[in-house]
Amino acid sequence: MAEQRVVITGAFPERAEAELRSRGFALTRLPGDADEERLVGELAGAWALVHGGTALLSRRVWEQAPSLAVVCVLATGYRSFIELPAEPGAARFTYTPHANAVAVAEFALAQLLDLVRGVSRGAAGVSRGEWIEQPTQSLTDARLGIVGMGHIGRELARMAQAAFGTRIRYWNRTDRPELAALPYERSASLIELFESCDMVSLHVDLVPGQTEGMIGAEHLRALDGGFLVNTSRATLVDPAALRAALREGRLAGAAIDGYYAEPAPDPQNDPFGLLEFVPDRLLVTGHNAYHTHQALQAMADMAVANLLAVADGALPPYPVPGEAVEG
Repeated sequence: MAEQRVVITGAFPERAEAELRSRGFALTRLPGDADEERLVGELAGAWALVHGGTALLSRRVWEQAPSLAVVCVLATGYRSFIELPAEPGAARFTYTPHANAVAVAEFALAQLLDLVRGVSRGAAGVSRGEWIEQPTQSLTDARLGIVGMGHIGRELARMAQAAFGTRIRYWNRTDRPELAALPYERSASLIELFESCDMVSLHVDLVPGQTEGMIGAEHLRALDGGFLVNTSRATLVDPAALRAALREGRLAGAAIDGYYAEPAPDPQNDPFGLLEFVPDRLLVTGHNAYHTHQALQAMADMAVANLLAVADGALPPYPVPGEAVEG
């Protein structure tokens, strides 16, 4: 086939790049923090976009890139990264469902352990010349609430229960009969979940206008001295409510994989006033949850399969569903 150009944002393994080049594709690489404006310029004449960056791309991108035949989002929660066109067009939209579920669940568990056992707090204290020995809470027999029992939520529940005997409760936005067979308790409402747990982990896609700010002051108040982990998008949680809960001690600690402004500002210039709590009450990491070699390769393999299928005139194996939102 004639050479066609693929624009790739974010991390993408060399093996997958080599496979695309062997099929005659030309590749343009952009960093993961490339914004929409830069991307629109690079997409002029491009045949495909593989989006592994952090920007949420609006419909404007597709309107200004009519040459695109296929878009692949390196994620399960594709709505956190692209706004689908209002009407079907020439481009096929694809994604990489559940390829990073184990990696994200593993990272959420790591954040929980860090918060509850005070690993980062203790290390920061030693770096300041402090040596404090004090007991902490434990995940053993603790009550963990999971918001969103998709693949990631279920994997986290399995890990925590198997490793620590953690008691699992969950809340899901949709009724899934298959969840009834799992050895976990379902909460009828979000408030009930927060009231009944020692710690809560969020695993819901960010859908603008639907799930933004879904966790507010009433939920954090109901957690009552517990811990909150968010490996989804930061804006699922109202930032003012989170700041108040941390300042007033209604939360013992929180962790976010990502931030409300990215890259995160200097703590002295943080408009959300949250970074002052790092690391004593807040952990912030830069979208590292999905970032394992295994998960990256699995996502890249699925992206390559999507692109090659479209190039061969076939249906892609992983098209975005019309209505899917995990959780």
